[in-house]
Amino acid sequence: MITFKKSFTYLLLLGLLLLMALPSVIAQEDTNTDTVPEAVEEQELPEIPFFHSASGFNVPILTTWEDQSDDVTALFVNDDLQARILVTATSEGSNAAVITTEKLGITLSDPIYSNRISTADGTWEQTYYDEGATNASLLSKVDAGQQFIIAFVEENPDAAIYMPLVDHTWEGTSALPAIDAAIESLGLADADLEPTSTDTVELNTGTWETATYEVDDTTITAYGFDFGVTDYVALAVGDASTLPELADAYNTTLLGGFFITQTNVEYLYLGIAATFGVLLLMIGSLVWRWRNARSDLKTVQQLQG
Repeated sequence: MITFKKSFTYLLLLGLLLLMALPSVIAQEDTNTDTVPEAVEEQELPEIPFFHSASGFNVPILTTWEDQSDDVTALFVNDDLQARILVTATSEGSNAAVITTEKLGITLSDPIYSNRISTADGTWEQTYYDEGATNASLLSKVDAGQQFIIAFVEENPDAAIYMPLVDHTWEGTSALPAIDAAIESLGLADADLEPTSTDTVELNTGTWETATYEVDDTTITAYGFDFGVTDYVALAVGDASTLPELADAYNTTLLGGFFITQTNVEYLYLGIAATFGVLLLMIGSLVWRWRNARSDLKTVQQLQG
């Protein structure tokens, strides 16, 4: 004979089984309802390899560069282009120049220009250095309690190459005003300098505007890319033969998918606590119903007796 105690046990087990099976049922329903057109299923998107740092950031891997990354820092080196791109994270309040010199073994003294720039993914501090044969463009921002640094360093003795960012504050989509502003900010020429030629060029990262200037028998070659609130500029003073590849590589790092993986551990713990809370409420409800059923049974038995 099945007693109320056994019935309660069976009911409790059944409730737990249903609770455990509910997520899989919901997932199965989502799979059945989220139908994908056959044409979309057959389309294969290009796979972009990513570096995933233990510090919480992610960045596209430059497949044509030598990858010298470790578990925390992304480092891409191209000896032919005489350039390195570094992406790393450190404690909040660190000096980006000091971190870069330690990671790359270079010397950086006083910057030739620095300011704050607002981009689609936050506000960055940008700093630029001219150390003779070594030129560096540094970006640094604080997010999620860490300081993230993106550094471009080139060591071509025949050129000085910089990768400045400019706030897009003018009407239209032309990047030529950004090029003029970058040249003036870095102290390369006056703002009213007119280009000797302009053009457009297609790179992997999109369509860039180009401009060439002559300053004191020195050629300045510039590439500009409009990206909404921010324009990306690549400048070469002197030899500009490597500038297209360097501009493409640096902007692949920035625009190709640099992002920070936020830590959501606290939400995981909150979800677990909420799940156990609901489970305890269900068990308490079953116990309360069982006790009421026993009380009702005793009342019925007394009336029948």
